Amino acid sequence: MTSLDAARALLADAVARGVTPGAQLSVRDPSGAVHALAVGSLDYTHGAPVHRGTVYDLASLTKVFTALAFVRVADRARFDLARPLHDLLPLTRDTPAGEAAVLDLLTHRAGLLHWAPFYQSVRADRAGTREARAAVLDAVARTARGPEGTVRYSDLGYILAGEALTALAAEALDRVIDREVIAPLGLAVGYRAPGDGSVPNDLAPTEDCPWRGRVVRGTVHDENAHALGGICGHAGLFGTADAVCALGDAALRCLDGDDRWFAPERMRWMIAPRPGGAHRVGWDARSEGTPSSGTRMGPRTFGHLGFTGTSLWCDPDAGVAVALVTNRVHPTRENHGIRALRPAVHDAVIDALAMEYRRAP
Repeated sequence: MTSLDAARALLADAVARGVTPGAQLSVRDPSGAVHALAVGSLDYTHGAPVHRGTVYDLASLTKVFTALAFVRVADRARFDLARPLHDLLPLTRDTPAGEAAVLDLLTHRAGLLHWAPFYQSVRADRAGTREARAAVLDAVARTARGPEGTVRYSDLGYILAGEALTALAAEALDRVIDREVIAPLGLAVGYRAPGDGSVPNDLAPTEDCPWRGRVVRGTVHDENAHALGGICGHAGLFGTADAVCALGDAALRCLDGDDRWFAPERMRWMIAPRPGGAHRVGWDARSEGTPSSGTRMGPRTFGHLGFTGTSLWCDPDAGVAVALVTNRVHPTRENHGIRALRPAVHDAVIDALAMEYRRAP
């Protein structure tokens, strides 16, 4: 059994310093076994302890699910991802975004803005209505693009990608992602739409949101996603570190040749290097400098981050997947300690695995 004592100590110290109220860590080791822990509390007030079943807002990890589902649906439909967005979404015709190739949206190469507060044109109590959705989607589509070939991580691109996937599949986005990714892998992951009334004791809160006038708990943290109804291509999924790690495990098994869920050659294509930056199809690679995946993972490492304090990193050469899930945005996003915590935890995990496997006969 691999010891996660060093990682646990780092996370406990982070909780004590106010980096995050609590955290989950789930690790898939080279043998395929999973090791997990949970530390801290749901928030800084009530003290309900975090456990492995505590549900977190996964934020931009949703993008990975969207891309995986899109590739599966496009392959079956024989849809060429190089086609322009307006071929799937007539509402984007004669807009800057409409000319972008769908693949460019999925690889953050459409030149769209990273983020913009489009939700501010919508009253919070009107979020998710047809009028609110139309206003936000129109604003997203009409946002100016950078020059051809601009590589820019973009929530806006994945908002439109989610709408395009819905059009291609002729089915609601949550149903498509469930059918293509969540259900086949048996993941405890799902969308929670605004107003669903479900706020269990094991659901971690996110930010004290001025626009909504409350601490967000049970609905998506991202304001644009909330304005659109909570079911989006860029954000909206909730789950646990164990569920996120299980996705990483499935990706690694696929890369090793397991084709029961996803074609290995397509997964290899999704994580393959692309010119101009670290963004792949849905996934990201290790960044330059001090990557959030730490210094110990290999050069082919792939994964993704979530703004709320979530992440998944997978090293196919080592056979390791690490999911770290927190609600570091509670009660405010003006808390950046996660930037130092992530690489430290990943390095501690890899060091522990290296020690364990040196001892193994």
